[in-house]
Amino acid sequence: MRNIDLRIVLVRSIYERNVGSTSRAMANMGFTKLILIDPKCEFTIESNKAAANGQVPLRDRTVYASWEEFYKNEPRGIQIATTARDGKGRQVEDLETTLKSIQQTSTTLKKQSDDAFVFHIVFGPEDWGLSGDDIQYANHCCSIPTYGDNTSLNLAQATLLAMYTFRSVFGGDRSRLEGQQQARAKQKKPIIFPDESLKNWLETMNIDLSKRKTNVFTVLRRMLLQNAPSEKEFRMLEIVLQQSTRKMRDSKKKTD
Repeated sequence: MRNIDLRIVLVRSIYERNVGSTSRAMANMGFTKLILIDPKCEFTIESNKAAANGQVPLRDRTVYASWEEFYKNEPRGIQIATTARDGKGRQVEDLETTLKSIQQTSTTLKKQSDDAFVFHIVFGPEDWGLSGDDIQYANHCCSIPTYGDNTSLNLAQATLLAMYTFRSVFGGDRSRLEGQQQARAKQKKPIIFPDESLKNWLETMNIDLSKRKTNVFTVLRRMLLQNAPSEKEFRMLEIVLQQSTRKMRDSKKKTD
């Protein structure tokens, strides 16, 4: 069977925390390609907090303004639209049933090839889900089974369940937990200081960085490094610097 390239597609997402939580879920399940179509939220500290130690999909996300741009740039494979609604034009079946059927019957998937076989699993916005226009080109329309009166899942939880179902059908290398903490302690990642973000922040406040003896940048940098911050704290600092710099520049544009 060919290698599989699963991509999670979030359409018109409203809440950044759900996008961050989806990134964390993707890291749990071993997937990295997060695609956003016309997102309705900004991405700030909240989404990074929700992503926790699963930052890679969020950081490397691909954003398309429209479906037209999506189809122009994304490889065509199998597109699965998720929904909690049944009705006209939506011949819905359980996601697991669809995936097992694809695994057993797809000749393209079984064909020997160096190119990975691409799946897109698509999730709609938190308020109303995917529209008829969103699912018109999908190969399949699927639901994730629930057992209570409420059939509508939280977006991030839905993505996690979908990816778990996908892994249960197509498999993969499971995480090894034995001695995990000890192994992690031995792997020291280099800490990267957000130099450019700090410089941009200071320059936006019209602080002169050309002076060598009393350079504010070097003084602040030394003070921050003396506290031995962690990689997570550096990442948080960079987000704060970038966000405040952007707001200061926007404020200046309004006053000019």
